Formats: sequence, C-alpha cells, structure tokens
Amino acid sequence: MIRLTAALLGGALLAGCGNSSVPEAQATMNNTVDLRHLVETEVAGNGIERYPLEGVEIPTPSDPQSRYEVLRQRRTAAGTIIAILRQQRGDRFVYARTELDCERDLFHVVGVADTRAHVETNVAHDGPLRPTTGLPLRQELSSFICQRASASA
Repeated sequence: MIRLTAALLGGALLAGCGNSSVPEAQATMNNTVDLRHLVETEVAGNGIERYPLEGVEIPTPSDPQSRYEVLRQRRTAAGTIIAILRQQRGDRFVYARTELDCERDLFHVVGVADTRAHVETNVAHDGPLRPTTGLPLRQELSSFICQRASASA
C-alpha cells in the first residue's frame, strides 16, 4: 500500500513538471510591472505606515500625480544597483525593489509590496534587466539613482 501511494505521488510530481501551455510570446508580455500604475493595484497600502521612512524625492515629470522616493540603494557584487523605491499617490503607497545596470542603461523591478519589509522578500515578475528606451518613468528613476551612485562612489 505504501509503495503504491509513493508511486502515485511520484507520478503526480513528475506530471507537474511538464512544460507550461502558455506560449513564450504571451509569457514575455506578462513579465512586466507597470510602475506608473502600481499604486492603483491591490499591492498598494492604504496610507497607514507603522514606521514611515524618509526618502529622497526623485523628480518624475512623466508622472506628476505621484511622488517617488529612493529609500535605500546599494551596489551588488555584480556591479548592478539595488534600489528600494516608494511611490505615493494620495493616501496610497507601494514599495518597489529595483535593479539597475547604470553602464548599460538597464532596469527591472525585482519585488513589489505594501511595506518596506515585505518588498525585500516579495518577487515581481518583471523579466530580465532590459533597456529603458521608450519608458520615460524608468529613465527618470534610473537616471536619478545612477547619478546618486556615481556621486557616492
């Protein structure tokens, strides 16, 4: 009986490892995080922060409705920069953990959450580092963070 159960469980696990039925092009399209409208999603908090952190405001002319702040940034061993950002619009706010390659002008979102603590561990499905060309908000955020990184180096 135990052997039969183990065999059935093993077969079920192997069946679950099959290929996804989602075509690659469709999967690529879904691998993005819309930073401009992130505060409008269910990820955003309701404005009640237990321990609000002061950040440095990032000028974002492409999104004048929101306030963006960099709370923390650090350089990784690979030479990229990890930055924790906060977006606030009205009484809603959201945090994003981003990775930037300043030398190659690449950017992506690594995690999103409603609190500073959760953004460190949550995962966003934004795909790999990619160019900011044609994405004015990402260009503004990237430019500001990279300038801060080069000034402190």
